Amino acid sequence: MRLTPIIGLLILGCSSALPCRTCPPVDGVYAVSWDDAGVAGDGGACTVSGPRVPEWTLAQRDTQVTSTIAGVNLGGTLYDSYDLVLSGSEGTLSYRLRALTIPQGSGADAGIRLQGTFTTRTLPATGDPCEVNEAFTAQRTSR
Repeated sequence: MRLTPIIGLLILGCSSALPCRTCPPVDGVYAVSWDDAGVAGDGGACTVSGPRVPEWTLAQRDTQVTSTIAGVNLGGTLYDSYDLVLSGSEGTLSYRLRALTIPQGSGADAGIRLQGTFTTRTLPATGDPCEVNEAFTAQRTSR
């Protein structure tokens, strides 16, 4: 059986992303812009919103990236698909940052923009878990 080029591309597109060794570095300080409202994962019953801090500082060692947001340590990986995924928790609160890394400009120290969602999840002692996804754009301002 002969695969058509489209089917071949679909099969290649389904491969798993690997930690990135050739991506531009993402460490530095980022100015964060938030969309107007988060989307509750429970259809709107959640009243919790995430920490809409105006700035993040990311540290990077090889493919591993870390940050502390509102006192919670997050850690994760920069993938060869340019996806950045960080998560962390403290007690009944957890955060997940998922972003597409967008290099801007040229050179090894090109500017970086992150675009994605910041998820805040709480597990109250009574009631159902609450999850809110908030869209953001973050622009690196310094390294």
